[in-house]
Amino acid sequence: MFHPKDRYQKGFTLIELICVIILLGILSVGAYLQWPGSSINSGAQAQQVANDMRYTQALSMTKGKRYSFVITSSTTYQIQNSSGTAIITAMGGTTTTLNTGLSFGTLSNLPNNLVTFDGNGIPYSTTGTPGTVLSATASIPITGGSITQTITITPMTGRILVQ
Repeated sequence: MFHPKDRYQKGFTLIELICVIILLGILSVGAYLQWPGSSINSGAQAQQVANDMRYTQALSMTKGKRYSFVITSSTTYQIQNSSGTAIITAMGGTTTTLNTGLSFGTLSNLPNNLVTFDGNGIPYSTTGTPGTVLSATASIPITGGSITQTITITPMTGRILVQ
């Protein structure tokens, strides 16, 4: 049987559909502005740099030779053997570059922009033998915009932390 209400199709009007699209657009812009992209980026980069420093320390301890983690510019670093030759890292190159928008800040207690580890994992601020043992906690800041992550190296133990 035909009912008079069946002549109208059920669904959304064009105006209702446009209102929903506008509302979703406003919510999307709000979510985009709150997204913490740069802080995630600098945190992940600081962890990678700290891991490369730990790798340098482990390499020194397993081979019984000195290896250095050297900051070569405001955005690049290398791992070098005792003769100053850069070694190939796990990433496949000899020089690692920080992600776009990130850079090393002012280093503290690392006057030569490097840290050298001996066969016991003890950190030094010079490459020579016997060298200058790290006398105070060293810090390496990585900055991106207003976000700064700091890598610290503890004297004598060589403990590497990201803060």
